[in-house]
Amino acid sequence: EVADPAAAIYAIPELANLGRAFRSTAPVHLTESETEYVVQCTKHIFASHVVLQFSVQNTIDDQRLDNVTVLLDDSESEIFTVSGEIACDGIKYGDTKHCFAILERNAEIQLTPSHFTCELRFTVVQVDSTTGEEEGDKFEEEYPLEDLEIATSDFMAKVAVPDFRKAWEAVGNENEVLEKFALQFKKMEDAVAAVLDFLGMQACDGTATVKPNAGGKPHMLHMSGVFVGGQQVLSRAQIVMQGTNSVVLKIAVRSEDSDVSRIVADCIR
Repeated sequence: EVADPAAAIYAIPELANLGRAFRSTAPVHLTESETEYVVQCTKHIFASHVVLQFSVQNTIDDQRLDNVTVLLDDSESEIFTVSGEIACDGIKYGDTKHCFAILERNAEIQLTPSHFTCELRFTVVQVDSTTGEEEGDKFEEEYPLEDLEIATSDFMAKVAVPDFRKAWEAVGNENEVLEKFALQFKKMEDAVAAVLDFLGMQACDGTATVKPNAGGKPHMLHMSGVFVGGQQVLSRAQIVMQGTNSVVLKIAVRSEDSDVSRIVADCIR
């Protein structure tokens, strides 16, 4: 059985009132791997909040890190505001511990990608590298991290449907959104992978695989997923190579909510 990535959240009393996570993303690196401090972020998606779990590893043998937080600048985002943070203490050499930031989502504003500048803040405690005993002064430290993006696809769970055509017809076209895009890709396979990545959806009917020797024919991609709040979303995409380094993408998105269909169609960039 796969461990629940949100298990760490449920163990924290301050976060218990958020309920169950809708989904958790794969961790993203906010530092290079060879740096003094290694930081990764896992995004836990809830109905009206996002909890950011920062895994912080200390790779300096004569330091212990106390009162560790990640400061996020939310001034550029209309959708999210930082509503709380939970620090961690006592990160010894070689250890990894977790601190958290809680973002509240404004449900009145349609989801679009949001970017945050991030900074690791902590107190450095000088220690003897062999005994771990404290020695010397403590001092405050700030360490810039990579920017963090919260993408619309973070709010989509990959959920397959047993019969795509049947599900497509059952949802109907009342809330369908149709779009056409020109994208820069030299290979059909890369375009298909990118569309799946943009939308965060599950390919159906084996359509993630491009037939060899398709000979420039359009490729049809069928996708399904569940958007935060439990909305089933289905999408059909036609991808056609145009010249040697671009494709034309025609996409149709269906759900029970026209706003959700629009949000998903707008994931293409």
